[in-house]
Amino acid sequence: MERLDTVPAVIRPGRWKGRGLLALACAAALVLAGCAQKPGGQAAPSASLPASSQAQQAPVPQAASQPEAESPEESLHPYLEELISQTASQLIQPGMGEYERAKAAFDYMVEHTVLDQPIGLDLWRVHGGGDQPIPYLQQRALSPLRFGVGMCEDYAAALTLLLRGMGLEAQYVPGLTYSVEGNLVDHAWTVVRIDGVWYHLDSQLEDNISRHGEIRYRYFLKGDATLAGSHRWGRNLVSSGLLSPEQNAQIVEEFPTPACPQDYDPVPPRRPLEEAPAPDLSALHRQAREEVAAWEAENGPLPPMQLNTTPPVFGLEGFGPSDEG
Repeated sequence: MERLDTVPAVIRPGRWKGRGLLALACAAALVLAGCAQKPGGQAAPSASLPASSQAQQAPVPQAASQPEAESPEESLHPYLEELISQTASQLIQPGMGEYERAKAAFDYMVEHTVLDQPIGLDLWRVHGGGDQPIPYLQQRALSPLRFGVGMCEDYAAALTLLLRGMGLEAQYVPGLTYSVEGNLVDHAWTVVRIDGVWYHLDSQLEDNISRHGEIRYRYFLKGDATLAGSHRWGRNLVSSGLLSPEQNAQIVEEFPTPACPQDYDPVPPRRPLEEAPAPDLSALHRQAREEVAAWEAENGPLPPMQLNTTPPVFGLEGFGPSDEG
């Protein structure tokens, strides 16, 4: 197996810049679709709340029903540990408190990740190896941390593990959010604990609205009441009636989300966002294939393996809620 000290440097594409009208249109369509886009480019089914439900404010989960957050995974695959360590070491500065570390990780995801299908999902197999699939969270974090590319599940997984790597408690949250058409679509984001209080962070939706020269912090360190206007998760998703009994049970048992009682105050001021050239996605895919091919030339073909890429809860019935309205 390849030693970690020979792992290629982390590639971190920056923001999109210099796009033509056609590229802008395509990117806008993908961004607005958000997590309604299936891996492989197929449109995912979506669910609409009844008009009467949409007119009402979403129920906010009650603090009494919120158990403690899930424990972080016991061990990281060596390749993921290396990617997280490389990124965290660039972001952490002496004297940073919990808030500053959370903001640095959030800013990093917004500035250095673009929305597209994840790349190189099997690279961990040739950088550290292993006979069994790595856990879902690590699997989905790989592409943003290595190539700066992913869907909402990848943004959320990468931010969750990066925050943990920077010494913070963080948890992955599967749920739903509204598409530009007003339908509920699959989504994922993160909660983090700052000075004893939990808050929501949605780096992928922040990325969607930060393509006009500044980061706005609309989805940074928000409480339940604020996020419930645009998201469904935990108890307020179970009570929506959109999911199957099996999906509801998995949310309650496997993804208990801690109560986030308030927005963080003050909200950071908007700041300029430096845009960089769009990443060459074809070149990144080619590089990932070449790394696997080089390993196989020395070690033989990788045996088939089913990777843990299917999103939890909603992947049970395909993409999108089982009740499509």
